[in-house]
Amino acid sequence: MIIPGQLRALVVDDNTYARAICTMGLKKLGISNVEEADGGGEAILKLMQTPFHFMLMDWYMPDVNGAGVMQVLRDGRFGAPSTMPVILMTAYPSQDNLARARKLGINEILPKPFTTEQLGMAVRRVLPPAERLDDSVFL
Repeated sequence: MIIPGQLRALVVDDNTYARAICTMGLKKLGISNVEEADGGGEAILKLMQTPFHFMLMDWYMPDVNGAGVMQVLRDGRFGAPSTMPVILMTAYPSQDNLARARKLGINEILPKPFTTEQLGMAVRRVLPPAERLDDSVFL
């Protein structure tokens, strides 16, 4: 199992407060290597430059929305990160949004607001077995 402190996460949300809450939650789980992006365009640039174990992303953002990021990320021409797990954080979990997100390759959906425990469970579900967090991160 990988040590949570060795995981690299990208948090993407145009709302500064939402990014801060998510980053704080990840740090409570022991994931200290967290980068932030304030929109889809910045996220795409970061993904092209740096490998991440997973990404948490909002769906509605003004520059490039979550669907746009997923179209780029899941395109085979994008490169190795195309299989990176993505957790969608959304305050609008309508059936249409969820169906579109799944079709575009979102691995997990986390309705806002969420607790640190819910965040940890979502992260645990998207990581490959060798990289999963164990239950001790919740103690």
